[in-house]
Amino acid sequence: MNKAKVIGLVALMSVSSFAMAAYTGPQEQNKVSVAQLNDVADDQWVTLEGKLVKHLGGENYSFRDDSGEVEVEVDGDVWRGVEVGPNDLIRIRGEVDHSWNKTEVEVEHLEKVGAAPQSKGGFIAK
Repeated sequence: MNKAKVIGLVALMSVSSFAMAAYTGPQEQNKVSVAQLNDVADDQWVTLEGKLVKHLGGENYSFRDDSGEVEVEVDGDVWRGVEVGPNDLIRIRGEVDHSWNKTEVEVEHLEKVGAAPQSKGGFIAK
């Protein structure tokens, strides 16, 4: 009977570990340019590639791609230890916010394009 319990427990643990698995590859869903943002519906999720060219204060930055510039809001927890300079190509994913007379993107995910994953802390060779 103990053997059956052990087999059942192992099977149950295997099923739960498969349920927690998730896709971790590149996400190109709804990739748009800054110029296309005006045509995107409010609260729609978008992916953009470009550079953060200026800190505007607080959590607000100016993001630029080949088609133009837009203000983005990057909350502190979105950075996850990633350091970004104005010359770094990044990919951001967030929600479009059309307010009175301007459009901005509330960033929920940020990553350097082509960079190796960074861990929180530890030695990172540069």
